[in-house]
Order: sequence, then C-alpha cells, then structure tokens
Amino acid sequence: GGLAAPVTFAPDGRTLAADSASPGGSVILWDLSDRAHSRRLGQLLTGASAVAFAADGHTLAIGSNDNTVILWDVRDLAHPSRLGSPLTGHTGPVASIAFAPDGRTLATAARLNENAVVLWDLTDPTRPARLGQLPAGRVSSVVFSPDRDNPDPVRATDLTIGVSSVMFASDGRSLATGSNDGTVILWDLAGLNNLRNHAVERACAITRGGLDHDEWHRYVSGLPYQDTCPA
Repeated sequence: GGLAAPVTFAPDGRTLAADSASPGGSVILWDLSDRAHSRRLGQLLTGASAVAFAADGHTLAIGSNDNTVILWDVRDLAHPSRLGSPLTGHTGPVASIAFAPDGRTLATAARLNENAVVLWDLTDPTRPARLGQLPAGRVSSVVFSPDRDNPDPVRATDLTIGVSSVMFASDGRSLATGSNDGTVILWDLAGLNNLRNHAVERACAITRGGLDHDEWHRYVSGLPYQDTCPA
C-alpha cells in the first residue's frame, strides 16, 4: 500500500516491523519464520517515523509523527500491549531511536533542529524516565556501540557532512555511515577503541607524566582527582 519505511528486524531475524507509509497506515508486524510465506501478525500504531527493537526482542519502540515515542511489549506478537505513557518532549517527528545493548537506556532524536539526543531510563519500561540530553549538531541517526552499555550515541556530524544513517558492526570494530549523496563510508574504529580501552596509559603518554591537581580540575571538572600516572 505504500513505501515500507521505516523498517526494523527483531534480533532473532524472524520478525519484521514495518510502517506502511500510506494514509492512515500502521506499523505492521510480520512473521518471517518461513521467508517464502511471510505472515502478517497485526498492527500497532499509525504515523510512525522511527522503529527499533530492544536486544531481547521483548520491547518495540515506535517514534511517531506527533513527536512522541511509544513503547510496546511484543513478547506476544499477536497481541502486543503498550508500556507506560508516551515519551514526550521532542518538538518534531522522531527521526531515530536506539536501544542500548542492555535495554535499559533509549536514545531518541527528532527531525527538526533540536540539536540534541534525548536519553531515557527504561529500567522499568512501564515507567520510563527522561535522563537528560546530549548536545549535538543536527542529528538524523543515533546508534549505540555493541560493546558497551553506557549512553554513547554517535554524532554523525563528527564524521562527515550529510550523514543520514549510522550503524555499528556487531563486533564494534567498524562503523558504516550512509550519506545524502548516495554513498556509504566504512570507518575503522581500532584507534578509537584502543584510546577508550587504554585511556589512562594514553593520557600518561600524551601528558608525559599525568595531570597535577590544577590541570585535573581544569580539564576533568566534576570528578575527584586521581593519580593517572602512578610510578
């Protein structure tokens, strides 16, 4: 009945959630256990602008054109049920949604120039709570790396101009970015991962001896001082 976008697979690859993109359309759940004979399971919400499954496949988040995000319990795919109240606060249609690997944090971004990524605490999905927001440039896509659970959305504007979609490889070693000019670029994250995994050692090498108390409070405000380069 129309362009099927947005779409997303459940983690097990056997269920697809797709927005029909037709007037009055809905997010439709499809059973793809038999790829040659896909089966329609039901529908959830009209006017979807973004969809994402949690890693356990139990929760589906749907961003709407009315600027909200609704969480659904989809453990029973034939009879999904809404979880809690809609997540509100965006000023435009939700453009992208991403669950952290542990499913306890959700990141959302809107299409308009909000210049921020909003983070939500889903420890209790029936009572989602806003954690805060990360300042960013105009954001069109957010994703969590697969090897950590701390909120760490990728800002596409840090990489190149006109990025419309980002996706990590399952091992977290590379990143793919799709651009508005029709190209896809692969990024090697080995250097970044090494820096993150050996931050203290790298800091010692760069500073040639670590930070004294004054330098620490100048560059690492908000955290108690610690000797980063012990003898």
